[in-house]
Amino acid sequence: MKSRGLYLIKAEKIGKMEPVNIRISKTKIEKIDEIATKNGITRSEVIRHALTIYFQLLENIGGFVNLRSLKISPNEISISKCGDLVIIKLKNGQALVLANTSSGGIGPKPEDVVKLDGILLGRLMARTVLIKVLSSGAQPIVLVTNLSVGFFPTGSQIFQGIREEAHKIKGLEILEGHTEENIETNQTGMGITVLGLCMEKELKIGKSMKNDLIIAIGEPKVREEVLNAGPRSIVGVEDVQKLSKREFIHEIIPVGHEGIKGSLEMMGSISGYKYKIEPERDIDIEKSAGPSTVVLVTLAEEKKEMLKKLVKKPVQVIGWISG
Repeated sequence: MKSRGLYLIKAEKIGKMEPVNIRISKTKIEKIDEIATKNGITRSEVIRHALTIYFQLLENIGGFVNLRSLKISPNEISISKCGDLVIIKLKNGQALVLANTSSGGIGPKPEDVVKLDGILLGRLMARTVLIKVLSSGAQPIVLVTNLSVGFFPTGSQIFQGIREEAHKIKGLEILEGHTEENIETNQTGMGITVLGLCMEKELKIGKSMKNDLIIAIGEPKVREEVLNAGPRSIVGVEDVQKLSKREFIHEIIPVGHEGIKGSLEMMGSISGYKYKIEPERDIDIEKSAGPSTVVLVTLAEEKKEMLKKLVKKPVQVIGWISG
């Protein structure tokens, strides 16, 4: 309810919801209504989402900031692409990292090419995009997903899977977006976007050094192989969280459908690295790694044993940075 800019929302307190009165200008109320209508949610949900995201920002900043300093003009923002990431650098030294992924023809629908339970599909898709953001050095703060299927039963199952995987990230806000309720669909389609935040100096992009080892963590798996793989054979969100917080890890590169070789080529084209590939290896560098079942890391050779103690997954030297 509202009255002359006075708006009543519910606030969480020790697991309960309590009403709180706040004054909001008419312009902001109109903006709240616009967002609520666009996303099919209530005013209170819009405000709760906004507060959650702001609190997460404060937690990453380490303290309260001058609200006026959050006003940044377009010419004070630097935007660049890094592979399939968008990096937004702000004047205050922070960086926003945007990543997304999509899927079609995979799921429980009659005409899906690959049959997969909705919950598992949600988990696999969420892990893929979360690993992308974590690999950059940023902490995921918001996840948004939209589905091209109806909410019941398929959509609700996919959302459940996304929540199960996303809850591995502390403080991550999840926005379950649109589902297709106007027409009946026979095939599953979806997209997920994740926004991450870190200080610019914490980005693990272009930080590799000459003579760094390039090491693969996990084994490349695709399609049914992913379903049959044990948890010790593929890299997980928890593993990448650990890696992203270690200074001795210079860079993290998720491997997807392009395989290890494709990821190396992308790394070289983005950062200008020259690299050598280890001729004797027990891993297929051209095989797809599906939903990022492998990540590549770069580090000094003397840190290799530290890496093995950090992640209990298959670790193999792929090559080294030669220049």
